[in-house]
Amino acid sequence: MRKLALLSAAIFIALSAMGSATPVQAQDLAWCSKIKGMLNCMYETRSQCRASVSGRQGTCVQNRRR
Repeated sequence: MRKLALLSAAIFIALSAMGSATPVQAQDLAWCSKIKGMLNCMYETRSQCRASVSGRQGTCVQNRRR
């Protein structure tokens, strides 16, 4: 029972720390992936975007809103 409580606390702390960027901020980064017409602007570098679309027949474009 004690291990379960410690595991739950660790998961809660990890998830709390991950919530530092809001969804609006995450969608307004410099590079966007475009897959099947859907635009997802959550990449700081072109390399990150290219790694994400690799094998999924997508492209990377610069965010025009930025």
